[in-house]
Amino acid sequence: MSLLGGNDLKEQQKINNLELKINREKQKLDKKLTRQKILLGAFLVDALEKNQVQGLKEYTAKELPNFLTRKTDKELMKELVVSLGGKMPSEENEGLSSRESQY
Repeated sequence: MSLLGGNDLKEQQKINNLELKINREKQKLDKKLTRQKILLGAFLVDALEKNQVQGLKEYTAKELPNFLTRKTDKELMKELVVSLGGKMPSEENEGLSSRESQY
């Protein structure tokens, strides 16, 4: 055993244990946040299906396409947007500049 740093192994083990604990707590928090988002989404879908909030369908149909940024997400949500009376912009129209879309 070295005179200097003889406790390094114990200290490193303590650090490793603390890092594991931190990672577990982060995972718990991530799961909690995901669950909250799922429940909120289910609540809003229920309100949309029952037409419980005046203007919610129109707002969702108009704003959801603008909120989505990924092509796969837009494809996934297209049917919902259309069923609410909205329209998912085509890729060709999204790529046009404001000047080009005026003509």
